[in-house]
Amino acid sequence: MKIYIDGMLFRHAGIGRIYQNLLQSLAESPEISRIYTIIQRARKKDFLQKYPYDKIEAIFTDLPFDYTEYFRKGLLIRNFKPKPDIHYFPYHNVPYFLNGFVVSTVCDLIPISPFYSLPWHAKWRFRYLVSHALKVSTRVVCISDFTKSQVVEHFDVAPDLLEVIYPPLSDDLSSAPPILSEMDRMVEGDYILFVGSRNAHKNLRCLIDAFGELLPEFPDLKLVIAGARIHRRDEVDEALESGRFRGRVIPYVTATDQEIWNLYSHAKVFAFPSLIEGFGIPPLEAMSRGIPVICSDIPVIREVCGDAVKYADPKDPRDFADTIRKVLTGAQDPVAVLAGKDRGRIFNREASAGRYIRLFKECLGT
Repeated sequence: MKIYIDGMLFRHAGIGRIYQNLLQSLAESPEISRIYTIIQRARKKDFLQKYPYDKIEAIFTDLPFDYTEYFRKGLLIRNFKPKPDIHYFPYHNVPYFLNGFVVSTVCDLIPISPFYSLPWHAKWRFRYLVSHALKVSTRVVCISDFTKSQVVEHFDVAPDLLEVIYPPLSDDLSSAPPILSEMDRMVEGDYILFVGSRNAHKNLRCLIDAFGELLPEFPDLKLVIAGARIHRRDEVDEALESGRFRGRVIPYVTATDQEIWNLYSHAKVFAFPSLIEGFGIPPLEAMSRGIPVICSDIPVIREVCGDAVKYADPKDPRDFADTIRKVLTGAQDPVAVLAGKDRGRIFNREASAGRYIRLFKECLGT
């Protein structure tokens, strides 16, 4: 089977991780004879170092992330010879002028949720592009049952068109030994860790306020926030300017995979106060590293993490602080750690890739 898998979001947050883990699995699968992909030219060196497979053929482009991608990318894809049997998009950025079978993905509907601040025309554009993907796709992947239910609620689409496939978790995080050497620590002392973009729906204000509640009791505790800044100024920047938090809130805006691995390995607790998610990869990554995890009590996190994490009210910083306090003052529960690692193993690359390959075969009628 020859497949095109869209790589425009390679190295971009959660969607980039889905692409990377799936590409690795497909490249190792004997059922895939050829893989075509399009990558941003700025990521060329990184891509070639990470994926030195003869079966992968990449086009490197300067296409911007705007409307021109939808008009020009389809023409680029048509340059691949022999042509792909099927085209897969880990996002809903399906271009025009594309012939053949298409499988696209709706990761979430966060941009049109009340937790995301966008002007009306940006929300309209997002809805239009999702509608376009739903219309032209043979099948559509949703990365959770929660996302599928939202798509059915907000769009005129038959549920049978939608297939729930959980994103694969990186084997590097779930199987490799933790970095325990004190010499390798990026952050000294005990710290709470958050991994994810600094978007409004990530609800970092709640976590920072909860951290402030804990400081009188744990004066040496730190809060590490590893994720890209989305706005010019946000609540993390405000905390950094505060004398109360100076030197205690530590941001990593452009952390590499190796640095994230390091931060997971030494964290005392992982906290994820998000108000809405399509899936939620970071809590699973943290559980796979054996870290106690505290998450927002929202439906999609219940679906993904089950009973392997502790839950708190994302609208109540004191509840988050109380739950973190119980973890910090209690002994490490080996049963809970084992449950977290077992939960993470459910989302392995091999099983996820198998689901995708079966879906592609169904679309091709083979």
